[in-house]
Order: sequence, then C-alpha cells, then structure tokens
Amino acid sequence: MIVSKVSKYNTLNDFLKSKTFMKIALSMTGCKNNRYELDQILRWAIKNKVPVVEESEADFAIINTCTVTSIADRKSRQLVRRTRNNNSGLKTIVFGCAARAQKKVFEEITEVDVLLGSMQEVITYLESNISDMKKCDDASLITSGEAFTRSRALVQIQDGCDNYCSYCIIASARGKSKNRPQKEIINEINKHVANGFNEVVLTGINIGAYGASLTTRPDENKFAELLEAIFEQTGIKKVRAGSLGPEFFNEKWYKVMQNPRFSRHLHLSIQSGSDSVLKRMRRNYTAGQVTDVIKKLRGISPDIAITADIIVGFPGETEAEFKETVQFVKKNRLAKTHIFPYSERQNTLAAKMEQVPVKLRRERVKKLQEVADICRSEFIKSQLGKKAEVLWEHSRLSGRAEGVTENYIRVRVMGARTAGSITSEVLTTENIDTLL
Repeated sequence: MIVSKVSKYNTLNDFLKSKTFMKIALSMTGCKNNRYELDQILRWAIKNKVPVVEESEADFAIINTCTVTSIADRKSRQLVRRTRNNNSGLKTIVFGCAARAQKKVFEEITEVDVLLGSMQEVITYLESNISDMKKCDDASLITSGEAFTRSRALVQIQDGCDNYCSYCIIASARGKSKNRPQKEIINEINKHVANGFNEVVLTGINIGAYGASLTTRPDENKFAELLEAIFEQTGIKKVRAGSLGPEFFNEKWYKVMQNPRFSRHLHLSIQSGSDSVLKRMRRNYTAGQVTDVIKKLRGISPDIAITADIIVGFPGETEAEFKETVQFVKKNRLAKTHIFPYSERQNTLAAKMEQVPVKLRRERVKKLQEVADICRSEFIKSQLGKKAEVLWEHSRLSGRAEGVTENYIRVRVMGARTAGSITSEVLTTENIDTLL
C-alpha cells in the first residue's frame, strides 16, 4: 500500500504529468536478498524501456532498505536523505524491511515521497504510472544486461521467516516464510545460463528452510532436493548458497554438497558459541551441533571456507558465556567471522532483558575480532600453493583483475580477465588479497 502525505501525492501527480518518459535510479542497503529485489526491478525496467541512470539524472530514486540492526536502520535513513540531497529534483520511492518495520519513522522523513512495502508493490506502482508515458526509444539510455553484477546472478528461493528469534525483527518485517516454486527457480537459473552466467547465489531470508511449511520445522526442508534439481536440470557451473541455519543440515545435504558444482564456501548463521546464550536467543540448536556440522562439511572438503555471523554482548551475556564463544571460534577455525555487537530492536523479547553495557559490547567485539583475524590468516595461509577456480568479477583501470575463489578468497592479478569467466589459478602471496 502507498503511504504518502496528501501534499506529496498531489505533487507527484503533477510531477509525473510533466515527464515524457520515466528515468529511475536504484540503490539499497542490506543483504543479497535486497540486491536480488533491485535486480528484478532492473529487469522490469529493461523490459519496459525505462532508463536506469545515475541519481543525478533520475526522476525517481528507488531505495531498498534494511532493518537487521539499528545501524542498518540509520544507514537506510541516511541513504534516503543523501539521495535527495544529491538531486533535489527527483522523487524517492522507499521500500523494504526498514520501510515496513519502521513505517511511522519513514512516514515522517520529508525526503520520502512514496513509501511501499515490497518489490512487487514498487513494480505495480511504476507500471501504473508509465502507462500514459512514451517508451524511451533512445537505445543509449536503456541499460544492457540482466543484473547489477555480471560475475554472478542472485536467485531468490524463499522469503520471510517464522522463527521470531528473541533479538530479531526480520520475521515481523518480511512476514511468514514463502517458498518459491521449484520450476520457477530452475527456469530463472536456465535464463541466467543463457545470458552467460557461470555462477548463481541462492538467496532468501531463511533459505535452509526451503520447502518446509514453517521455518521452525527444519525436518521438512527440501533444500537438498532443490540442489539436486538444479544440478540435473540446469547447466550452471557453480551454485553458491547464502546464509544457512545450522539446524537445517541433514545427511541429504551432505550428500548433495559433494557435487563439485557446489561452491566450497558456506556461511552459517551461528550467532553464539554459548548454549545458554543460544537458548535466550531462541535458536533451536546447540554449539555442539554446529561443531558437528562443521566437522562433516570439512570431511566433504578440507578446503571449504566456513564463515559465520556472531552476536556479542547479547542481553545477560556473562564473561563466561563470552569466553565460550571465543573458544568456539578458535576450536572451529572459522575462515571469517562477521561480528556484531548486540543491537536492541523494539518489540522484541531481547529488548526487555537485562542489557549488557554498550562499552562492554564494543570491548568484546574487539577481543573476538582479534581471535577471528588469527583464524582467518591461518585459513588463507593453508590455501597457499593450491590451485583454485577463480570467478572473475572485473578489471581495474590499473590493469589488475579481481575475482574470488569458490571458497571465497579474493584474488588479484595483473592482466585482463573477462568478467563472469572462471579460470584456474595457483594461490600465492602475490595474488591472494583477502578473504571476503
């Protein structure tokens, strides 16, 4: 539903009538799922001959927002204001998680012209407003390509979540879990193959739950069956998964992940290495179960990169609980750990718990980061001298090409490489840049 002040709405009608054809700019904060949604809007624009341009030339700026933390909320609001400041003549269409979860806040932002909930609402709004406009016939203004990145394509397989973890508002912002039909997913991947993509990334809010009636029923998931169908029915060379919950792994997963077309990198949504903290978070697994998952994955591929999200300073986190998380990261030799200080979110159970002082949260982030950096360095060193397949992303003006290995180590070499191509490279101290 469009939420806009009447005065703005009238101005928008006049604004639209003054345009021969519509030009849009696209921007976002947040995750790969948000990027996928902008890719879909981009494809709609190409199909309908709507130019996608820089903000300075746009009539509308379409902004996808994130609300995973209070910092993400703030960045989303800043992006809206900065966009308008960069071009006072454009109008903004704001949507996404923050726009839904913080609706009243965004309604009060003067730089917001149209406030919508979902990607589909944005497309519906655009379609309703270009019907009376001329199509842009200037080929130089129409964006070529099917996505923002030419190296890999994002494919959404599900949306929403039913877990309601005690610290998270994404379930409220995104709604109940919705599985995309397998046939649609297969068809989209085949289109990407036809357009020259060698790798797809499966995205969503809780993709491990794909096929389950609820994300709280991990035993129902059909993620392994989806992977099997992708390998059997598409010609995509590499499949990469977005963030996965440890509770969804099963023997079917381990079997299908042995396929060499499955990238040797998995990002786990772990959140803590302390069982008591995990219980307060309402995560339905233990640290020991996560360790078992990691051991089995390394049994499949010793060189697999296991990366993870960890929250420190969760309400009530004691020094002993924090040390359990530190030991967990050390023990499991995580290739990279994304560490977040706990962020209070309104209307969550965790916000009502006893809070850890902000200063102490920051101190714990710093301590854990030191340990995580050592683990990352050890993983990168373990890959030196080994041959790896590199998916090339782009070439710099300096003459250096940049890409990533299937276990997500960034590589830089001198000389041109075709974006989206895959070549075999020996990893050395000269070409390894860092782990993403």
